[in-house]
Amino acid sequence: MFVLGISWLVLTPLCLWNLFRGGTLIRLTSVMVLVSLEAATIWASSAAQPPEPTPVAASPFSAAPATPATPAAKGIRQAASCPTRLPAPERARLARHQGTLRSMTLFWAARTDECGTATVVLRHGKRAIKVWMHEGDMKRRPTGARTLPVSVADGVASMKVPLAPPLLDTGELRAIDGRSGRPIALR
Repeated sequence: MFVLGISWLVLTPLCLWNLFRGGTLIRLTSVMVLVSLEAATIWASSAAQPPEPTPVAASPFSAAPATPATPAAKGIRQAASCPTRLPAPERARLARHQGTLRSMTLFWAARTDECGTATVVLRHGKRAIKVWMHEGDMKRRPTGARTLPVSVADGVASMKVPLAPPLLDTGELRAIDGRSGRPIALR
């Protein structure tokens, strides 16, 4: 592919110059060279194996098969006894202090079998924080994943996620669900 790219870069300007300035034989040769380059590009493209597509909202989690829930002491479920599920945060609240963002509290609809802990991964870019959440068993723990306690009140589950290191508060930060790519409403 490298040689083909270099051939395009070198031969195309030369052939175009010859098409406008050359004689009949040189023009015919230039057209044949351009057609040959195009044919070689099509052949090389069809012979190359395309890479596996990576979805934009790919999850850093590998979910394990759901296990039946077992009753836990005092109604608090630990990750080992919780069914595997991927909650989607509906709202987020950013905690600001002296021009920096110190933490993010995530809110979602609680279920009757809500776990006492959840694992969260945050990835922040220039103007957005992508959030992935997971409850229950995991096959592998992604880099940067943290397991934090979940609070449930009035049918709403919440989790406070400290931002380490704190982020500079520019006022333009958005929270985004990492799986779906949908924005999470800030309150």
